Amino acid sequence: MPPRLPVDDAAAAAVYGAFKLAGFFPEFSGELCMKVFPRSGLDRFAEGERLLEQGEGGRDLFLLLSGRVAIVQSFGSAAVELASLGPGVVLGEVALLRDGVRTASAVAMEPTLAFRLVYEDVGYILRHNPALAEHLASLARERTGA
Repeated sequence: MPPRLPVDDAAAAAVYGAFKLAGFFPEFSGELCMKVFPRSGLDRFAEGERLLEQGEGGRDLFLLLSGRVAIVQSFGSAAVELASLGPGVVLGEVALLRDGVRTASAVAMEPTLAFRLVYEDVGYILRHNPALAEHLASLARERTGA
């Protein structure tokens, strides 16, 4: 995996909104984002590259900043595209909140930039931000029909 890219202020603003950090920080810069989430950062994905792989373990979250991602679920030799997602969307919440196993693959449909929020960085925020925890649980229910 290539090294993470530094987080600029525009990406930090997207992270701030998507992960409901207003109750924690009055303002949120790229520099602060990298201090608060030291293991996390920006990842670039080429067209066809996988952000998530169905069946693999993982609890990192991804916030899409640019590009498009197809969510694909395989059933034996058949695969179904469940959704096409773009900027502002969070993915990876199902595995985070459930058993840590990815229920679908996420494949970049074009060059994509995503903020990867590493699980070890998100634990504190989830424990102390009920609004974010409920938001992610709601996304997981919506996407799995549970």
